[in-house]
Formats: sequence, C-alpha cells, structure tokens
Amino acid sequence: MELLLILGATVAVFAYIGRTSMPASERLPLSSWRISDVARNAWLGLIVCAAQTPLDRTMEETFRPRP
Repeated sequence: MELLLILGATVAVFAYIGRTSMPASERLPLSSWRISDVARNAWLGLIVCAAQTPLDRTMEETFRPRP
C-alpha cells in the first residue's frame, strides 16, 4: 500500500512539473483531466527533469578525465 502511495505521489509530482512547463493558454483545468492527460503531463515532466542544463554540461566538463 505504501509503495502505491509513493508511486502515485511521484506521478503527481511529474504531472505537475509537466503541466507548469506548458504555456498557461494550453493548460487544461485539473477538473477535466483524464488518465491520458495525467500520463502525458507526467511524461513531459520527466522529460523536463531529465533535460541537460548548462550546469550539467559544466559539471561534465569539469570532472571529465583528462587524457
């Protein structure tokens, strides 16, 4: 049961991140979300969180082994 709660909370967090990464004019109200909308927003949130940032590139260059 606890695992199901953790999984649901994780999906909800990624869906929230995905929803906020869209322009406000394209967002659906939460009351009209279907399962497919939750899945799409969670996938978008996962993509946003996994995207490389300039900080990631800087850290990779800094800690890359020197030949």
